[in-house]
Amino acid sequence: MTDAGAVGRVGIVGAGRMGRALAARIGLVRAPVVVSRSAGELDLGDGRTVRIGADPAALGDCPVVILAVPAGEVAAALAWIRPQLRSDALVVNPATELATSDLDGAGVRLVGCKIIGQSGQIQRGVPAALIVDGAAAAERTVLATMLRPVGVVLDGPEGLVATVNDLVARRMVAAQLELARELDLLGLPTAARDAAIGNLAAGVWQAVAAGNTGPFLTRIVAECAAGATTAGGSD
Repeated sequence: MTDAGAVGRVGIVGAGRMGRALAARIGLVRAPVVVSRSAGELDLGDGRTVRIGADPAALGDCPVVILAVPAGEVAAALAWIRPQLRSDALVVNPATELATSDLDGAGVRLVGCKIIGQSGQIQRGVPAALIVDGAAAAERTVLATMLRPVGVVLDGPEGLVATVNDLVARRMVAAQLELARELDLLGLPTAARDAAIGNLAAGVWQAVAAGNTGPFLTRIVAECAAGATTAGGSD
């Protein structure tokens, strides 16, 4: 496996939401090679684009290749690119719902690298956490170097990521549905309701998560924390 200092171009298979997000972030430091079943051009935002090739032979010089396709398409994508890969290529499976052990890794070095993060947030530059499972120390170092623009690389069991993503998604969806119901009771116009959810609620969440709160939100955080402490101790 290539050492971290010699990491070349990164191959990305798939041009969907996650493929675009990874290409946008990785492309800030090294030009990715993006391939998909259909050729075209991928808009990375900020006026940047990258060509999408339809020939997996373009991956032949890539030391690292990421299978950024839905879980149900990973096996077919791996079979499609396998004959074109260099002998020491490291192939990465980021599909949350697919255990890397379930893939046919014959003839390739295959590791799991699952992402705690949402593609749109990743593309906007919000750091993700990437859980690497089954990688040797040198391979992990290479991945940490390659994926630094995406987020921090950590060792851990890949199955943990599915649990985390499911928990967070369910809690956030439930909170949004409850908020929508309470806003509806106020009789807000549709445009105001949508702004409260899509702008204000999203902004509050991001500000609290980043620790970037103004006086009003800082007071709300303190009150909520005090309420949680009181509730937790009132048995």
